[in-house]
Amino acid sequence: MARRMKEKRSTASGLTLPRRLPRWLIVAVLTLTLLFLGATAAYSAYKSHRRRPPDQIHLAWLQNPATTMTVVWRTYRDDTPSVVEYRLQGATEWQQAVGTHLPSGTNGVLHDVTIEDLTPNTTYEYRVKGDYWNIWSNVATLRTAPLPNTGSFDVVYVADTGLVGRKDGLATGTQQIVDEIAKLNPLLVLAGGDYAYYDRDRRYKPLDQAIDVWFNQMMPIAHQSVMMPTFGNHEALLSENISLWAQRFATPEGFDDHRNYSFDVGNAHFVSIFAIYEQQGLPKATLKWIEDDIKAAKDSGKQWIIPFMHVSAFAEGASHPSNLALRAQLGPLFERTGVKLVLSSHDQAYERTYPLVDVPNAMTPTSTSKTCYTQNDGVTWIKTSPGGKKSNKSEAFSIFKNPTPPAWTAYRNNTMHVFTQLHVEPAGEVRVKTFGVKGDGSPPVVLDAFKYITGTCSSS
Repeated sequence: MARRMKEKRSTASGLTLPRRLPRWLIVAVLTLTLLFLGATAAYSAYKSHRRRPPDQIHLAWLQNPATTMTVVWRTYRDDTPSVVEYRLQGATEWQQAVGTHLPSGTNGVLHDVTIEDLTPNTTYEYRVKGDYWNIWSNVATLRTAPLPNTGSFDVVYVADTGLVGRKDGLATGTQQIVDEIAKLNPLLVLAGGDYAYYDRDRRYKPLDQAIDVWFNQMMPIAHQSVMMPTFGNHEALLSENISLWAQRFATPEGFDDHRNYSFDVGNAHFVSIFAIYEQQGLPKATLKWIEDDIKAAKDSGKQWIIPFMHVSAFAEGASHPSNLALRAQLGPLFERTGVKLVLSSHDQAYERTYPLVDVPNAMTPTSTSKTCYTQNDGVTWIKTSPGGKKSNKSEAFSIFKNPTPPAWTAYRNNTMHVFTQLHVEPAGEVRVKTFGVKGDGSPPVVLDAFKYITGTCSSS
């Protein structure tokens, strides 16, 4: 009797319960609890991801820019198919293009889809597949390039952006630069390197997360304008991994594992050059590839050859001086291959030379006009920087080494954030404007403007 009493205990209601629950019941309760918690977590994750639309959407050209378009974006589930729906602007029926996943260290997965058989110089609407059932991005527009001699187009070069909201306060113009370029909505954006500055801005770790932030920061531009990159010293040398950046961008194969590549738009041929060192020049194999590439473009009838790179051969700012080795290599090469415009960055101030010949020796201006040059003139070297982020060295814009500019300088400015626009006309004219912004939301101003033409400059 005493033993039976020990196996029971009273409750407030007068019921008696076993002192120890059966093992099977304990296991069942624990199993059901874990299943419930797991289901709750899965449902919460589902709701969280479903609320997050596809992001990092950016356009690129791997094939013919007049008839194809490549779209890259990120989703959070790795089983989401890579599908783009597209249609002529104003049409009702969607067509589909299917692609593949890209390797990347980012959270989720990147998608890569190339749309083919498009009509040149035409606007399309498109949307990309998101996670879960019928989830799509907002409808956006993309534009194919014109065929040679058929249509004009705009190009913007921007570099040295940084990430919005840096704790050191140096990214004072980044957001406005993005906003102003998005308003212009050029056909093509040339990204000039030094994007996230991960060595000094560690708010987002690891590097892949900082890259995520940069692509989302640029999405207002890159989801409607094709964005083609070159890389800077920060992506290649300073606490970063260029392969992590390169796998996010879709580019033609080119030379040296996509580090140098080229593509055509209308009458123009663009050459992305991997120039990342302040004093060191380019390897001989790279120089040969550049010259062979430009000659092939000229032989095919391209009127304008426009190289773009990060480090500048002409820079009188104190933060990052001219790369004289690069000047000695590319000066003669560009002159003998008929290049007229060179785009670069790196030093956080804007500078533009007169059209020069006999570089690097005499560096003679073929014209002292500030506004108009012809096919008989030399090469104009443009350094466009910063595109939002000031110099760590000066904690401001780059300071010019001398109050008097060199004789080869047509214009310079170290008081504003800048980007450069090229307007290419099929009739044989390139109009160049560089815009400056303060970063306070005040309207951009045209700091510098000039043009190259195939005819003769008027005297007025």
